[in-house]
Amino acid sequence: MLRNSALTLLFFLSGTAALIYEVLWLKELGLLFGNTSQAMAATLTAFFLGLALGAKFWGQRAGQFHSSLKSYAGLELGIAFFALGYFVLLKIYTWIYPILFECCGQSAALFLGLKFILAILILTPPAFFMGGTLPVITSVIASDFGFKSHVAFLYGINTLGAVVGVLLAGFYLPPLIGYRWCYALAMLISVGVGLIALALSKHRHFNLPGSAKTHSLHEVLHFSTFTQFAFLSGFLLLGLQVLWGRMFSQVLQNSVYTFSIVLMVFLFCLALGGFIARQLLKSRFDPGFSLLSALLAGGLWVSATPFVFMMWTDQLRYISSDFGWGGYVWRVAELALVVMGPPVLIVGIVFPLLMGMAGGEKQSSQLIGRLVSSNTVGAIAGSLLAGFVMLDLMGLWASIRFCAVVYLLMGLYWYQRLKIEHHFVQLFTLAAIALTVSVFDTAKLPVVSVDPINEDESLMAYWESSAGTVAVVKQGEQLKLKVNNHYTLGGTASMPLEQFLGYMPLYLHEQPRDIYMLGLGTGISAGGTLNYPLRSLIVTELLSGVIQAADSFFGPYTQNLFYDPRVQILNEDGRHFLRATSKKFDVIISDLFVPWEAGTGSLYAVEHYQAVAGRLDDNGLFMQWLPAYQLSRTDFEVIARTLQVVFPQVTVWRADFSALRPVIGLLGHKTSQSLSSSAQLFQHDKEHLLHYYVGDLSSIKNDLSKVAINSDDHPLIEFAAPIRQRLIKSGKEHWLVGVELIDVMQKLNNGQDAYLSQIPEHLKSYPRAGLHRHSAEVFKYEGRLNAAQDEMLKYEALTGRGD
Repeated sequence: MLRNSALTLLFFLSGTAALIYEVLWLKELGLLFGNTSQAMAATLTAFFLGLALGAKFWGQRAGQFHSSLKSYAGLELGIAFFALGYFVLLKIYTWIYPILFECCGQSAALFLGLKFILAILILTPPAFFMGGTLPVITSVIASDFGFKSHVAFLYGINTLGAVVGVLLAGFYLPPLIGYRWCYALAMLISVGVGLIALALSKHRHFNLPGSAKTHSLHEVLHFSTFTQFAFLSGFLLLGLQVLWGRMFSQVLQNSVYTFSIVLMVFLFCLALGGFIARQLLKSRFDPGFSLLSALLAGGLWVSATPFVFMMWTDQLRYISSDFGWGGYVWRVAELALVVMGPPVLIVGIVFPLLMGMAGGEKQSSQLIGRLVSSNTVGAIAGSLLAGFVMLDLMGLWASIRFCAVVYLLMGLYWYQRLKIEHHFVQLFTLAAIALTVSVFDTAKLPVVSVDPINEDESLMAYWESSAGTVAVVKQGEQLKLKVNNHYTLGGTASMPLEQFLGYMPLYLHEQPRDIYMLGLGTGISAGGTLNYPLRSLIVTELLSGVIQAADSFFGPYTQNLFYDPRVQILNEDGRHFLRATSKKFDVIISDLFVPWEAGTGSLYAVEHYQAVAGRLDDNGLFMQWLPAYQLSRTDFEVIARTLQVVFPQVTVWRADFSALRPVIGLLGHKTSQSLSSSAQLFQHDKEHLLHYYVGDLSSIKNDLSKVAINSDDHPLIEFAAPIRQRLIKSGKEHWLVGVELIDVMQKLNNGQDAYLSQIPEHLKSYPRAGLHRHSAEVFKYEGRLNAAQDEMLKYEALTGRGD
């Protein structure tokens, strides 16, 4: 018993380390390759490929080792060693990556192939050793409960350890100790597991040969049936993980936390499935009949998940909470447990049952290795096909139903091969298939939420992919662009503001010729830059559906953006493009990005700003637009401080005077400078734009000096912004709007500003006038009408507009 307890603890810790590695690899390579769905798929494929190769290779050799426990220790130490080599390879690839981009970046297929090769070289070696851990440890087992049940138990324990790994890497450790120390912790766990296993191997008690006698279903079924079912099990589970992830993203905040919660629930239920499989294998129930039951019941539950999801979310309503962060976390977990928990619990029984039934007395580790390898190859195929074929061809709901039908067909095939002579079972199988294709018909389920109360709102078109669901919605005479139901990327109703975000930074440069814009949205902002005789404009957009929507519906509002020969629109991760290209720009503009959405935090990281500065000409400008209405004061200070570390001068601007949804801009200057009277602002007779100037960040330098810097290693924005959003909802913090924003602006507008030293004297009062105008809008919204009137009088006095 002591022996099995020790092995159980080791395999639990191994699962914990494995998921920490996976989370960190996906994060790091997402930053290097870009956060496109194709790049993420290449990363996952390389990881799973290493697991599959390792499972088959080590499984075939597990029975030949003199000491299986020593071999297991060697695998864990090998994981740590090659994980350490990952840092060396990453440094090399970071150096050569721009060269590869310049060489092959224009060919999307070729460049994706190069990313895949790089991912294989980085991830496959440690994953190769990971893949061998389950087959090798099965050759160590001398369980009192027999091989069949214990291998299912170990599978569940390893998966349960993975839940802890996601909890640590997805919730707590990165903002506390940084990703590098998280990675070091994972390596330390691997080394610790390896050393403990090595120490245990020296004790005779831990080197007893496995003595379990197993009854195998080989008498009935050929082993190829088990490998085929293992492949399909991996295919369907990973495919459903992709599809359900896309489903949950339609109603969730989509921060790093929500994705972690959903993954934790998925893995937890999968672990419970392993434990249930163990009990079934220990019981007197026929394992073949247990597998049949799991396939049929699982198929039915999977087919029901879209309907349960629609009912639980009230037809795709956004899941929000006004009672604190803990309450929101629970609501997300509750949704995942109710919708996804039962089917994952049931289908999670399938693969552990297969391993238990297929294991033989003399070749258990070899058979397990082959099954794990087939299962992992199926996982590769499932994730790729679900993300890049099924969603595009069939859509989300039909893809889920397809997976359900495959489970039921597997049950029907299994029933026929076992030749079970029970008419009830046959009728149930056929009825389950008929129920799935008839009653659980997903064709009429909505894909995009449209306000049922507002009769003027209608869905014009939508695009589904693994990256997100993009929709164009018409509201009255106006169009707006939405991603995943609730993220609005702009619309024609806000056309003046969107155009302003594009052309305003160009007014501040003496001669803007080459422009880069990070983020397309509706295309209205990018189109606003075309007022100038530019030489070139490059726009990058992560979502291909957004590009299609902007071209198809917003063309009349973008000044011929998609057909202007000066313009190049790329379906690419903007941060990745800047790190890879060698092209220089006069002005770089970063569009508005939701700070708490997973992945966007890296667009506020110091490494990104360093890449931006490296792509600017000597007098270049970088405008970072910020949605103040989605930031706390702390978030703003972190971003401002991070930008200030990279740029010698940062000035602050407002894009509007809104009291509710203000947009502010941080303008990074490649070199310290004063606003020249030769800038485009004055050449185009746009003196009134000085109303939008707030001040220089140097005036609050002392206040910012103690503020933490947001970096890839310490992702403060990505991890802290979602929590602050919930604190704001509960009244414990406030958005940077209203008097909160006015207070910041007053500190910046202190009357001593070297940036304005070269402009005409009569215009130097305009920034102060803009502050009074903004204050007037805030006071008016708050119902303080006398105060609002006083502020407007001050505005008119400073601008001479009261005459």
